[in-house]
Formats: sequence, structure tokens, C-alpha cells
Amino acid sequence: GFAGLARAVEATARAARLRLGREADADGAFLSERELEVLALLAEGLSNPEIADRLVIGRRTVRAHVSNILQKLGATGRAEAVSVAHRRGIL
Repeated sequence: GFAGLARAVEATARAARLRLGREADADGAFLSERELEVLALLAEGLSNPEIADRLVIGRRTVRAHVSNILQKLGATGRAEAVSVAHRRGIL
């Protein structure tokens, strides 16, 4: 039934370290500290190479962080991610 399905979804989310419902929407707590740093630099309009240089990390690492940010915010692009972050009060 529904209760079993809900438990299965919650267990899957926990295993994947995803937050559901209000917990996911509350604030930027579901983004890592590094993802928040990358998001702030996205908001400044920096490119991935510029972010990599600023944070002294690899470009592929930046690309992974940006991908995670887009997924976690439910955004399809960098500008939308910044817009969602502003709307939610994360930035």
C-alpha cells in the first residue's frame, strides 16, 4: 500500500543522501559548503575555469559541483540555479 511505498521512497532517499519535502526546501543546508562557494561564484558570473582558479581546484571538480548544484536545486542551467537560490534565500 501507500505506507509501504512511502517507506521505500524515504529509505531510498536516505541511502542516496537526498532530502525530501520541507527538509529539502528549507534552505541551502542540503548543499555542501563547497557547493555553496561554487554557487556564490556562479552568481558572480564566473566560468568553470575561473571558479577552479579562484578555489584552487580542478576544472572537472568544478563541473561536478555545478552538476550537483543543478540537480539539488532542480535547475536546468546556471542562471536558473542562481535564480532558484535567490528565491529560496540561499544566496
